[in-house]
Amino acid sequence: MKGGLSAFYAALWLPRFHLQAVLCRQAFSKRWVAVLDGDGDGSNGEDEDMENKGRVLHANGRAEAQGVVAGMTASQALARCPRLELLRRDAQGERAAQEVLLACASLWTPDYESTQPGLCVLDLSRSSFAEVKRDSREAGQRMREWLREKRLGVRVGMACKADLAILAAFAARPVLTLGDDAEDGAKLLQHLPLSVLKPSREVMEVLRLWGIRTLAQLAALPRAEMALRLGQEGLWLWDLCRGGRGRLLKRVCPVVGYREEVELEHPVECLEPLLFLLRRLLDDLCGRLADAWLVASAQWVQLRFDDRTVYENTLRVAEPTRNAALLLRLLHTHLEGVSAGAPIVAVALELVSVRPFGQQSGLFERGLRDPNRLAETLGQLEALLGAGQVGRVKMLPSRRPDAFTLVNYLEPVAAAEASLPGSEERLLMSNGLPLRRYRPVRPVLVGLDEGGRPEALQVGGGGWLKVTAAGGPWLVSGDWWNSGAWEREVWEVAVDDGALYQLVREKQGWVLDGLFG
Repeated sequence: MKGGLSAFYAALWLPRFHLQAVLCRQAFSKRWVAVLDGDGDGSNGEDEDMENKGRVLHANGRAEAQGVVAGMTASQALARCPRLELLRRDAQGERAAQEVLLACASLWTPDYESTQPGLCVLDLSRSSFAEVKRDSREAGQRMREWLREKRLGVRVGMACKADLAILAAFAARPVLTLGDDAEDGAKLLQHLPLSVLKPSREVMEVLRLWGIRTLAQLAALPRAEMALRLGQEGLWLWDLCRGGRGRLLKRVCPVVGYREEVELEHPVECLEPLLFLLRRLLDDLCGRLADAWLVASAQWVQLRFDDRTVYENTLRVAEPTRNAALLLRLLHTHLEGVSAGAPIVAVALELVSVRPFGQQSGLFERGLRDPNRLAETLGQLEALLGAGQVGRVKMLPSRRPDAFTLVNYLEPVAAAEASLPGSEERLLMSNGLPLRRYRPVRPVLVGLDEGGRPEALQVGGGGWLKVTAAGGPWLVSGDWWNSGAWEREVWEVAVDDGALYQLVREKQGWVLDGLFG
């Protein structure tokens, strides 16, 4: 093979795909097996009508040695091999085998297509695959070894065109690499039957009448005459047996999810075995994140209990990471505060993946030395004090004094809105005396005149103070649509000792809200 090829493809082909899909999921006692066509659910066993239904799709090598070939009826196959075990197709097994094949392709390149069941093509044209091009046989053997561990036998073909790589895979024993030399392609065509191109039944019958049996015989025909007599399909077959045209792969774009779920054989009643299981799940998930160069920004955990109750929660990570030990510590801290009335029977864990990012702090800003350690400490405090009792204060957009809520420390802080030019000067000119609020507010006794206006007040155990001036009332209220409804009657009063107070009447009575000045 020449090492200067700009384009380079590999094809992975699973011979006898439907048979392999059944055998890799189930064990059979007999050595002579064949799979029949038709839809199946993978359930095989003693079926009296099975031998009267369907035709043979594939047979293993021992059965073929006894004369069993594809296309035979079940009765014909049993007549040639009485000890033959007939199997149904396993649709679920075929999907699983195809997923394993694509998983092998994804380990080598993100550019691959699922060409057909049992066949995928990899684009290895990037410069980073120069080593694969130099030693393609070694790379092919590594692909075979990986799939062999999954109980799948594969043939690998490599060439400068995608379709030529497919033909090379059909002819591989077990790895075949073709260069850009036309002689290599001609030798390949001599060994491949016409059936590998999967032409339609009508075209196949016409070519059989012409005496065409191999790809080499088809390639020897004039291209224009093929197009004239067999139309677009004939033209496509002729181009394909010549190695195909340069084409783009229909890339597989899998929906990647980083989730694991386990049904427990024995219910778990304590934390230690649960943490052992979670560590194994985190190791697998973090390994997959590392393969994709991603990190986790949060983790979602779900526990299903024997009494059919479910607990789930999402734990944010202070600084995105794929450190399994750190993620486990966060889970451990959180789960210590979870109480359950029944044993755990199932566990689900999912990591929210993000791309790692770096940011530059301001010149005079200081970041946390260890954000994840802070998150772990906050988790311990929440486990001690209760959910929703630890966080950062966030003011609410309300006129109710001290209206706030607690938010997670790990949520980003919204940048303060920039003040308009001259706004501070306008505020100083328009505002009156500052109000120094009392924390907590002070209860006060208030005497009212006939009109309901304050005329005297008593603060604490002191004497009565006469109100010399009173402004108000100003009525404010809010949240009337829920259980947190509130209302306030606000007065500003001056007393005879010269003090200026803000006086408020609430549902509980009168309070001294603050002192002006």
